[in-house]
Amino acid sequence: MTFRKSLSWLIVALSLSAPAAYAEDTAGDASLVRGDEAPVVLQERVTDESDDESKEPKATKNEVEAVRSEIQVLRDQWQRSLDTKVVQAGRPVTISGIGQLRYTQTLDDDPTTPTSISIPFFSLNFKGNLRKDYLEGKDLDYTIGIQTTGNSAVSITDAWLSYQILNSLDKEGPRLSITGGQQKKYFGIEATATEAFKPTIVVAQFASKLSLDQRDIGFVLAGDLLPANDYGYNYRVPTIQYWLGAINGTGPNTAENNDNKDVFGRIQLNAPVNYDHWARGVSLGLSGYKGRGTYTATNTTTNTIVNGTGQTVSSSSSVNLTQKGDKERWGADLAYVNTPVGFTLEYVRGKDLAVTNGTVRNGAITRAPGFNEVDAEGYTFTLFYNFGDQFVNAIKVQDRYDDWFPLTYQPFVRFDRFVPDTDFSRVRSDIWTIGFNWFFAATTKLQVNYNIKREHPDDKDNDQFLAQFQFGF
Repeated sequence: MTFRKSLSWLIVALSLSAPAAYAEDTAGDASLVRGDEAPVVLQERVTDESDDESKEPKATKNEVEAVRSEIQVLRDQWQRSLDTKVVQAGRPVTISGIGQLRYTQTLDDDPTTPTSISIPFFSLNFKGNLRKDYLEGKDLDYTIGIQTTGNSAVSITDAWLSYQILNSLDKEGPRLSITGGQQKKYFGIEATATEAFKPTIVVAQFASKLSLDQRDIGFVLAGDLLPANDYGYNYRVPTIQYWLGAINGTGPNTAENNDNKDVFGRIQLNAPVNYDHWARGVSLGLSGYKGRGTYTATNTTTNTIVNGTGQTVSSSSSVNLTQKGDKERWGADLAYVNTPVGFTLEYVRGKDLAVTNGTVRNGAITRAPGFNEVDAEGYTFTLFYNFGDQFVNAIKVQDRYDDWFPLTYQPFVRFDRFVPDTDFSRVRSDIWTIGFNWFFAATTKLQVNYNIKREHPDDKDNDQFLAQFQFGF
């Protein structure tokens, strides 16, 4: 009975308190609507982080000192390795080199001609920058190179400073640079190519006999206009390229021998197309070179007498005769360098003074010294075929777990003619080259050339077989 009375009084109390609680809730909601009533202030719940059982304990002082000691040991080890095993320089520098190992066999009628194994060329190059412009790319770069030839002589190849006058980071705009020092002359295709990119083992005849393949000391202004960009392949090709230079004209590592400077210029037109277009690699170039040189002829006098004892005694003396004369070079070239088929065609004409040495025997002139102006010409045509993946960008950039590089094979045929004097065009030298280049590493190739050489008008055979292993780093 008592339990029932208590339960009845509890129900009555709850019934009486319910309207009051409802009124308080509705009053609070109304205060959010009516602006004349005070707003309800919400308070954030404050959590005591000390009650969080999942928090890790703080590190002790000894533990922190131990970590610092381990970091210092690693730092000292890294610095010692850097000091003892890494070459350091005041500015960033890139070291590269090229070496050649050559086998030569001359197939002629002279049995005394030796078969040789030689190292005709080895170079070591240092490249870097003295000023790096990260905003516009107006960098100041340098290159220093040394080489040794088959005669074991060490000489300087490249030694120049180059400054980018215009913004070189803007792919849409033109570019312009000036380079001063010893460098390549920009004339045609064959003479401009460096040793690492020459297609044949022996350079074209006109490039060597007209001294176009030599480096020289001076200044070169280089630039381009109207570039076309294929951003998908990161490919930029200017429609117009040009080079203007003023040099000594005496060759590499040689002082000037006259008061005149030789000048040259080249302009090249390229096909402004995308990377995957069939016309990529089409170019047409025109080159010119004009200067003055000092030519030297030797006049040798020989006298023969019989002395009092009946012995024949000879004496000789020489006198050098010098004369200044003009030297000119004009050239045109057409190229299609693509994959798988490509070709290069180049024609060069030059004018020089031909030197004739004189001889005098016992007072009689057997040959008079002289200087005669002669015109020479030469041209080459090279046809090649590539099969392999080296020249496909999508293949080259693929990652591999080893030192992988796509193999490429390049058979080619070349015709090379040089006429030393166009007034006697029958006197000429013709070379047919049947060759094969095997690119089996990023900087390494094996070259095999068979040169069919004919000396006209005598039709003298001087065939050559050459094999060359060229490596770089």
